[in-house]
Amino acid sequence: MFIAYVKTLHKVISLSTLYFLGEALAQELKLTTGCKKLDILIFRKPSMWVLYGPAASGKTNLALYLLKLNPIHALYISTEGSVYMERVMQIAPLNATVNFINVLTLEEQFLNLVKALTLAWDLIIVDSINAFFRAEIMEKKYSVIAFNTMLASLRKISERGTYVLLTAQVRAGEEEEEPSGLKYLRFWCNGLLKLERAKNSIRSIYLIKDKEEIPVGSFKIVREGIRWIEC
Repeated sequence: MFIAYVKTLHKVISLSTLYFLGEALAQELKLTTGCKKLDILIFRKPSMWVLYGPAASGKTNLALYLLKLNPIHALYISTEGSVYMERVMQIAPLNATVNFINVLTLEEQFLNLVKALTLAWDLIIVDSINAFFRAEIMEKKYSVIAFNTMLASLRKISERGTYVLLTAQVRAGEEEEEPSGLKYLRFWCNGLLKLERAKNSIRSIYLIKDKEEIPVGSFKIVREGIRWIEC
């Protein structure tokens, strides 16, 4: 059954879908995070970025804030349950028209990604992309194939004009925090951003380049979204 999902996704990618999306998304759209430095970095053109960090570091808040700021057509796939909807209600109204989808298994994530590939989106957010990669580690072979297939699909979509933002969980208990499946994320994504919790409830965001962490900005989570402190 699992392999069937992978084959289905391969078929969708290899046929006419990507050509259709290339035509539909030909005109380039500019998005904003509210931080010019970050915008120049990740939204200069349609691309695929990973935002990773420990729990409560602000990944979901930053992702949802994009939906508040930008009048776009977006897909939001959550592998973290539906708790985020409480936050959506807090920061409402959203400028974006959003299709929210909650998935509970790797198979559901595949099926919804297959459906997503047949439609045109300005922005696709997956929160988080590697949740089931970690959970399915006992089936490592299939897990890796599925993970790579999803990343390859999303990368192709980004090359056709859709912005893609993936949040990623970090490995629990590791001294150096890095996302599960890091080598695959590095291979397929245009870049990685790291979020850290600092003092006074401030979240700091860094560009990961090789092994260097380059400061990009910092923000606080507030009721209406986020407030940039330094950017």
